[in-house]
Amino acid sequence: MRCILGLATAGLVILSGTAAADAQPARYEPGPSEARSTVDPPPWPPRPVPLPRPLPPRPNPEPPVPDPSWIRPTPPRPLPFPPRPIPLPPRPQPLPPRPPVAVPPWGPTIDGPYPKRLTLTVSRMGRTRTVRLACAPMYGMHPRGPEACALLSRVQGNPAYLRLPWMACPRHYDPVTVSATGTWNGRFVQYRRTFSNQCEVRAATGAIFSF
Repeated sequence: MRCILGLATAGLVILSGTAAADAQPARYEPGPSEARSTVDPPPWPPRPVPLPRPLPPRPNPEPPVPDPSWIRPTPPRPLPFPPRPIPLPPRPQPLPPRPPVAVPPWGPTIDGPYPKRLTLTVSRMGRTRTVRLACAPMYGMHPRGPEACALLSRVQGNPAYLRLPWMACPRHYDPVTVSATGTWNGRFVQYRRTFSNQCEVRAATGAIFSF
């Protein structure tokens, strides 16, 4: 009895499987012309293809010429302080005119009975020589008395107003100080001057201080 039940059950199972297979739709089978891919697709998405980068623009070898119509001139910058005016140097004052030859400030005088006596002094390199000279009548220790009296008579006894012809002298410095003190025709005479060398003394006073 058990064997019969087992066989019946197996027959039912076989029949139910056959009926389910008949009930399923038929599977699509590709034709011979359709090729089936043998490679399975990758499980990750495909990478995006990078786009080509645009090339940078080429530099222009010639710069554009600016239009001068819109260029504005640059105004000058103001100075931090106003410019100061440059002071002009003072004009030199003209020297007073020298008196003419043989005309002292007091004017020409006429020789008279008044004495004409002078004390002449020459100082050079610490040495001083003194000579007294008198004219009309002439006496004294001056070695060139007549020439000295003739020159002093032209300027009334004051060597400052004596003008002699020009004479060239060297420019070396050897100072000489000369002086003349006394009276001439009743007027007091006092003269003192320092020259660069003995040559300038002779050029300015002639034989008056040549002793």
